[in-house]
Amino acid sequence: MFFTDLSIVFRTYLISLVIQLLTWPVTKKIFGKLPDGGWALGRVFTSLFAAVVIWQLSYLGLSSNNSSSIFALMTVFGLAGLWQLYVDGVKKYAVTRSMAKIIAIEEYLFLIGLGLTAIIRGHAPELNSLEKFMDFGFVKQYLVSPSLPAMDMWQAGKSINYYSFGHFWTSTLIRIWGVEPSVGYNLMLAFIFGTSMSLVFILCYTLMGKKSSRALTFGSLIGSMSVMIAGNSHTIWYLLKNKGLLDYWYADATRFIAFTIHEFPSYSFVVSDLHGHVLDLPVVLSFLVLLVLWFSERKKIYEVLMGVLFGVMMMTNTWDVAIFGLVLVVMAVLMLFENPREIKALLSMAMTMIVTVFLVTMPWWLSFHAISDGIGLVKERSPFWQLLVLWSGGVVISVLGFVMGKGEKNKLLIRTLALCSVFLIAIPEFVYARDIYPDYPRANTMFKLTYQSFVMIGVLAGFAWGKLLDKDKKMFVGMRILGLFVLLYIFVGTMIFPVKAFPSYYKSFANYKGLSGEKWMVDTMPEYYHAAKYLDKNRDGKNLVEAVGNSYTLFNAVSVFSGVPTVQGWRVHEWLWRGGYDTVLERQDDVIEIYQGQSVEKAQKLIKKYNVGWILVGQNETVSYKINEEKLWQIGEKVWQDGNTYIIKVELPY
Repeated sequence: MFFTDLSIVFRTYLISLVIQLLTWPVTKKIFGKLPDGGWALGRVFTSLFAAVVIWQLSYLGLSSNNSSSIFALMTVFGLAGLWQLYVDGVKKYAVTRSMAKIIAIEEYLFLIGLGLTAIIRGHAPELNSLEKFMDFGFVKQYLVSPSLPAMDMWQAGKSINYYSFGHFWTSTLIRIWGVEPSVGYNLMLAFIFGTSMSLVFILCYTLMGKKSSRALTFGSLIGSMSVMIAGNSHTIWYLLKNKGLLDYWYADATRFIAFTIHEFPSYSFVVSDLHGHVLDLPVVLSFLVLLVLWFSERKKIYEVLMGVLFGVMMMTNTWDVAIFGLVLVVMAVLMLFENPREIKALLSMAMTMIVTVFLVTMPWWLSFHAISDGIGLVKERSPFWQLLVLWSGGVVISVLGFVMGKGEKNKLLIRTLALCSVFLIAIPEFVYARDIYPDYPRANTMFKLTYQSFVMIGVLAGFAWGKLLDKDKKMFVGMRILGLFVLLYIFVGTMIFPVKAFPSYYKSFANYKGLSGEKWMVDTMPEYYHAAKYLDKNRDGKNLVEAVGNSYTLFNAVSVFSGVPTVQGWRVHEWLWRGGYDTVLERQDDVIEIYQGQSVEKAQKLIKKYNVGWILVGQNETVSYKINEEKLWQIGEKVWQDGNTYIIKVELPY
């Protein structure tokens, strides 16, 4: 099993590499000013742009969401690269020695990130905890929907009303890789980790704005590790307070302040929910790399591409639009303060991005209903000492980055990231976005804002390391030594987190289970597993009736893993997505009527109302309802059975 999975990972890498090479001429022509010629960006942009094109066409009514369309686009991208090579000549796209070194490092980071993350996930690949049902359900729906919007797996007849473009991107890559969806879920996590490692590296390297050196390389590597692997300052505090790490629980670093969430990438890859903030990591990092390019080049193409990425953020993790909108505003203020004549360039950039965002997101917005309910003022703030526990190391790095930005080519960008990293920590202490969780009013606000603050701090750490090690950077020797000592102290302290967290969650890596995220059902819910497989194979456009489940339970697994929508799934999630509980309540009552009501006619009306073709009866259903089997036999015919679980195919008298 292990070596089979290794071959899958290696094949995934080779497919990625071939696409990289075919599109290299186009990538280098657009991003040639980057030290790597755009190599790291190319790996994200090719599949992301293919997903955007198919997303747009499918929302416009074309049945283009299929493997044929994806491979047609990939062929077009490849031919465009070959044409560019033919027109400009091979020499123009040759790689210099310094560029080759950077590309080699990025490729190493991607391959190691991809391989290690996949192997780690193979020790706990199950998609059966936290919100993995939701994430996989979206991916599955996009894989079985030829046109968009795709149907909601938990409210039959209604389309997905969530920021789920990242899940669509996942489905695109699963088709490119040619793997099973439950394997592709775990591979996508590995792909995100690998691409993000290489993107942080080139972001730090470019921010330092200097020719190749060991200091730049080392600092950029530290930046990659600081963003993607390290934890926050909570581990340092715990170690000092308890004089050791006995009984340390890694999740406390993300739930230290009561009724809030302050997650960061390393924790995300421990628990491995494929949420918008994780899916958006390569997108926001690509945006920052483009912003550095725009800052020095001021080319219109970069403004358009940043607009595309902003549109993708809006459809994947809308919080990131607000966050990086703040980054643009702070950058603009600093630019105008230094040179008021920059107003023309900034207005041109703003208009180009706004138009591009509108064009990218407009088809999606037409079928989407906003979930947020406005902004509220915070009534209870975090104890200051707890903020220090979590963010003292990060704030020190931000201050150090701000100070060391003096005299640098990218000074304004560096100071923008430093200021924004602090602003994003402070904002949840004053305002929050309202949702359906009144007992945890600012949890999601703090979560999404401080997540990106952590990313910015990690990038600044890489910049600071590189500059402190750079012999050409003029500063007092004492300051250099002190700065390196502080950075080393913070880096070593925050690297405690992954050392404790990953072995804890993955049970010391003692049992390799493989990459498939659905095999757990064979052992724990075999009858439901086979029911899901039967429905997946015999899908006919009709919907399913199964027991309505509470969120975060193992209910509604069949609709998730079969791709056949159920009348009503996880209650609280649908309450959030639909902006109210009325529809959820109505549908769960209708499900009760179908299972245990006495009237055949009422059941048939409801079956017609929800376009039901299948009724599932298993352990969850018999526990939840008093099944009226005599009535069900009058509605349809039993077509599949495994033990005490069976499926009825509905036959309505038309």
